[in-house]
Amino acid sequence: MAFHNCPASFWRSLNVVPCHQNSRVDMCSNIWVFVHPVVSVRIELSTDQVVLLSCVWLHHNFRVAVVHGSNSHIERRTLWLDLLNYFDGQTVFIGDFNAVKGAHERISSRLPNAAACREFNDFIAASGFVEPQTSGLRFTWSGRRFMPSHVESVLDRAIISTSFFDKWQSITSHALPRVTSDHAPLVLICCQAKQTSRCFFKFLHMWTSHPDFESFVEKSWRDTVDTRCPIYRVMFKLKRLRKELQNWNRTVFGNVDISIATAQQELLEIQAQISQEGYTDALFDAEVLAQAKINVSLSRKNSLLRQKCRVKWLHDGDRNNSFFHSLLRYKKRSYMIAHLEINNKMVYDQEEIGGHIVQFFTSLFAEDQTAEVDIVKIEAVIEHTVSSAQKALLSRIPDQEEITAAVFDMDPQSAAGPDGFCGRFYHACWSIIKQDIWEAVRNFFVASYLPTGCNSNTLILIPKKETVNSVTDLSFGYEAERCGGGVGLQAPVWFC
Repeated sequence: MAFHNCPASFWRSLNVVPCHQNSRVDMCSNIWVFVHPVVSVRIELSTDQVVLLSCVWLHHNFRVAVVHGSNSHIERRTLWLDLLNYFDGQTVFIGDFNAVKGAHERISSRLPNAAACREFNDFIAASGFVEPQTSGLRFTWSGRRFMPSHVESVLDRAIISTSFFDKWQSITSHALPRVTSDHAPLVLICCQAKQTSRCFFKFLHMWTSHPDFESFVEKSWRDTVDTRCPIYRVMFKLKRLRKELQNWNRTVFGNVDISIATAQQELLEIQAQISQEGYTDALFDAEVLAQAKINVSLSRKNSLLRQKCRVKWLHDGDRNNSFFHSLLRYKKRSYMIAHLEINNKMVYDQEEIGGHIVQFFTSLFAEDQTAEVDIVKIEAVIEHTVSSAQKALLSRIPDQEEITAAVFDMDPQSAAGPDGFCGRFYHACWSIIKQDIWEAVRNFFVASYLPTGCNSNTLILIPKKETVNSVTDLSFGYEAERCGGGVGLQAPVWFC
């Protein structure tokens, strides 16, 4: 069948423009390409197994290779060579590859061809491409035969270059239901999530390496607070310190990348002067100092990336910024919920997804104000397993050593609570803040009272499944705030 056999009004009703059909000598074309009217396309390659397009859409330039692999793995070798010869950093391979990576991608009474699987895996490894997470149907092709000869396979997929991944905050693929074809239509979704206007404070570990850090914290902490409640005093000081640290980070600590670039430029100028004049004591000392500045700045950036990536298994001193950058990009993409099923409809709008999740958990945690609880009946059926001696031990006011031990049992690499302060802050500044922390903890045991906001929590969404399709596929965990006036419910990390 050819393009001209379908009226142009039919394509216009779909809001697409016929672009290209490949040539298969005496056989009918097996790849048809349609584009949106605003997309500019140039054909770079057209064979019986692939059509390579160079596309321009708005300010995005990229290449798409539409694939229909041969049923013979011998003939597919030509396809792998064509793709490797023509791909670049902004390429997407998508379509029916007619190949699987292994037996885990097929349901059949027979194992797939080992040589074909190895060649397909070698092609993916040689190109350095990655496959985005696919939701929907697990197997995209079905032989539509009854058991025991029933066969299903993952033949349709999208394979994307890492640099193309970097241009988008979220890239996912979705396998739609099979209707008239034995293949599932594959939808590739690339989107840029809206940046939130609110930036939450997070204590950065690299701040502790600055020589003026402790003196700055001590100056802020020693300022008087007009309250007699020790817990309120700590909450107010932490809230005040947050604002002052943000300003100090901008004006004193500075941007790490700018510091690295400045130190490198200074070192280049010194080395250029040395090449002209030769080594002198002053130039030697200046070169050593410039190299030390670079090392300090690199260590700070390494600490920042390590903290953002939440990597704890690398030892101090190991520096692998490229690894941290790659892991950070992966984590940002994994935090994104690109689509969610709401009322039996797949939704892709981020604001609608966020509103649905917030509404779901708000109704889940809402208290039924009409229900009456009879405390006497509850106490009557609960067995008293705590003795009087144990009660006295639990309610005993802790001493300073116990409180200090509890603070230093905190993981310094722990995630910050809603107040933004992690265990590293309490360890680094303990000599400054310990008196107020002692008084606040002891006051709680005496007064049996916690002010509003002191026990706030962050709701963290955790996927139950590898692919999240509905809000019921998410469980949740809590991260309690240590002592501060943060918000009660922070935006879940699984959507932007």
